[in-house]
Amino acid sequence: MKGVRQFSRLTPNQEGKLGSKLQQPSSKFGSSTTESDISHQGNRCSWLQWFYDLSISHKQLVGLLLSQVISILGLVGIGAYLIISGGRSQLQSQAKSELAVSQLSYNLKLDQMGFGFRGQSDNAAIIAASQAYAAGKPLEPVLSKQIQQILSNEITTRNIEYATLVGTDLRIIANANQDRTGEKFNPKNLVREVLTTHQQLKTSEIVSWAELAKESPPLPSDFHGQDALIRYTVTPVIYSPTQEVLAILVSGDIVNGKPKIVQQTLDTLNGGWSAVYLRPSSGEFALATAVQSTDNHQLGKLEESSPTKYLFNVPLPDLSLLKATIAANGQPVIRRITIEGQNYTAAAKTLSNFAGEPVAVLVRGTPEIGLNQLLKNKLQLQLVVSFLALAANGALVMLLGQTITKPLKQLKQKAQEFSASNLQVRAEVWARDEIGQLAHTFNHMAQRIVCAMEQLENSIQEQSSLNIQLQHLSQLQQEKNQQLQTTLYQLQQAQSQLVQQEKMASLGQLLAGVAHEINNPVSFIYGNINPATEYAEELLQLIELYQHHYPQPVTEIAQQLELAELDFIATDFPKLLSSMEEGAKRICSLVQSLKNFSHNNQEEGKLVDIHQHIDSTLLILQHRLKAKSRRCEIQLLKEYGELPLVYCYPGLLSQVFMNLLCNAIDALENGQYEESLINVTMGESRFKNSQLTTTNSPMLGISTQVIDDRFPKVAIRIVDNGSGIPLSIQERIFDPFFTTKPVGKGTGLGLAISYRIVVEQHQGRLHCKSTPGKGTEFVVELPLVL
Repeated sequence: MKGVRQFSRLTPNQEGKLGSKLQQPSSKFGSSTTESDISHQGNRCSWLQWFYDLSISHKQLVGLLLSQVISILGLVGIGAYLIISGGRSQLQSQAKSELAVSQLSYNLKLDQMGFGFRGQSDNAAIIAASQAYAAGKPLEPVLSKQIQQILSNEITTRNIEYATLVGTDLRIIANANQDRTGEKFNPKNLVREVLTTHQQLKTSEIVSWAELAKESPPLPSDFHGQDALIRYTVTPVIYSPTQEVLAILVSGDIVNGKPKIVQQTLDTLNGGWSAVYLRPSSGEFALATAVQSTDNHQLGKLEESSPTKYLFNVPLPDLSLLKATIAANGQPVIRRITIEGQNYTAAAKTLSNFAGEPVAVLVRGTPEIGLNQLLKNKLQLQLVVSFLALAANGALVMLLGQTITKPLKQLKQKAQEFSASNLQVRAEVWARDEIGQLAHTFNHMAQRIVCAMEQLENSIQEQSSLNIQLQHLSQLQQEKNQQLQTTLYQLQQAQSQLVQQEKMASLGQLLAGVAHEINNPVSFIYGNINPATEYAEELLQLIELYQHHYPQPVTEIAQQLELAELDFIATDFPKLLSSMEEGAKRICSLVQSLKNFSHNNQEEGKLVDIHQHIDSTLLILQHRLKAKSRRCEIQLLKEYGELPLVYCYPGLLSQVFMNLLCNAIDALENGQYEESLINVTMGESRFKNSQLTTTNSPMLGISTQVIDDRFPKVAIRIVDNGSGIPLSIQERIFDPFFTTKPVGKGTGLGLAISYRIVVEQHQGRLHCKSTPGKGTEFVVELPLVL
């Protein structure tokens, strides 16, 4: 056949092997499936199985159409998302800009008031009245009436509520409303501030209802019993020749009930919603004024006096926007809100008083009607374009399917024949496209498949042999690793024991030498104290006889007796000898303890008194219990029970006591301890000392008792009220070389060696109970007989 590559014929033996591996029932490839195919199909969902069962042409048509639909929907979705997000971002920027316009409109009235009252501060009548009041002279009736008329005109002209002239003593000279002459007037300490700075001040503040009742300005009929937001200007009246402040002009414009404050913003920006909320010291928000533009169907709600289509005092549905604005610390906050069925992108910002505290929130709502209409038009246009593109792509898919399906059907037929053990079948190559390459690959695969099967069988056999060898080597390696770990642990234990034994042997030799060197001079001192005491008594008796028989000595002797203070010497000298005797006894006791500790390093076992060994160790550590610069003295509590002599290795046991007591003292050195050692109550140990429940000093407790269970044994408990041991490391404290102390402060061998001495060499038990923040208890249990 033209275009078909020629291959060498297979031998009969090769055909038989390959035919037996590829043999499967059936006649038509498309109408029968193997058991593995059926099993695989059962795992698919119904719609996916339907797609797999389609013919190649239909599968291609469905796949390309679905990919085109997904692409178009993705583009439409991304385009819609970009349009919506861009529109939202633009609307948020617009809301911020309109909020800035609202704030400018709000502050414009303040600037107008400041400009007007700055001009009035130069009024001749105002200056004359201020000079007269400053000089302590009463105002003439004509001048007083003129000043009141000026202030009343300012209220009427500027549509404000406050116009007051205040003296430097903070008392009212004249005001426009109810006569308050002589009253003290210093709202929010603003007047005193201007007296200090000599500069005009403009701010927004909260004025209480009590203050409004005193002033009695014109207010809306429904405004009663509530605080109000007011815009103040405080202007100094300065006498030009001397630049002296004679008085203060205070103007105040109440925001509550004045819709024009926010209505100007709506007129300028063609509708929307604007409001001002005040925030009294109680923290609850109150609506000062609000205006919303309306549609034609809302005209029935309009006020007759309103020249435009507006609703007044329409509040927010909830106050979450206001709370978020207060928390933003002066930064504008953007949120979407719905008011009276209209959607707005609202921007809000705080208005601060002179002290910098937020007293009100200015809110501007930008309507979303225009944006929604724009989005609707663009989405409709995208849908029309997508539908046209989908139709064009469908026609193109139908055309391409015809050029692909026919070669695929021919390749399908050849594959069926090959699967029916016809190993000589080959596919016709129609073109050089992907389908032609697939047919060529199929032909090449048919030629090499026999060789590949034989090579596969050989590889499987070799792999099986290698796996058996690998398992054997792995088992040997594990055994070697276990032996190495065991050997390493034994070496570490031996090393730690040798180091500690060497240290204790050196310490015993040192203590024995020190005890011997100290014992001789101390014995000499102690032996001479009694003769010295007798000599002193005889000398004092002799002096008394002289004083009795010669009561009037010569002048030189009398002067010397007075200088020597003989009476004090006679009283204090015996005490001095007694103190020396007591000190010598204590030194002898310490020397004896050092001898006992040094002799305990002998490794032979014998019957010993446990209490004597504990006391010898405590005497050596006595210097560590004393008060230091960063902690008070460690209190020692001992509660010894009645113990029999215990057969043990005294040197090793003294080493255990030394390690445990040193660790307890180290824990108390940190200065972190609880109020009560008794509250630790580890195990069965209880220290019944009432003083311990009230003190907060570091304490160390030692108790002993006989535990009479199946095998009688001695229990020694060492308890401290330090910071305790964290739970995460309590299981590791007896591990060799494990320590929590800084480098150079500990080796991590003390507790590990102590554990081996108690458990392995004395067949006893050493365990620890600790509560972080409460304290730690170590318990040593020793059998009475090894």
